[in-house]
Amino acid sequence: MARFNHAYAIAFSVVSNDDRGHDVDARQLHAALMTRIEDLDCEGGWVEAAGVPYDSYLEPEGDQP
Repeated sequence: MARFNHAYAIAFSVVSNDDRGHDVDARQLHAALMTRIEDLDCEGGWVEAAGVPYDSYLEPEGDQP
């Protein structure tokens, strides 16, 4: 049976002091993403937040669990 891999994007935001976000580091990104995940878990808005996949491809044969 054919299996497909789908890529989704979840938006989140970070507040910084630089207009291009050049001062945002990995720790801030991680914290903001974890906050977004917690909010989605509480609100139950995962499907709405993810929307439709922006890319999909056929999984190669033999990669089935």
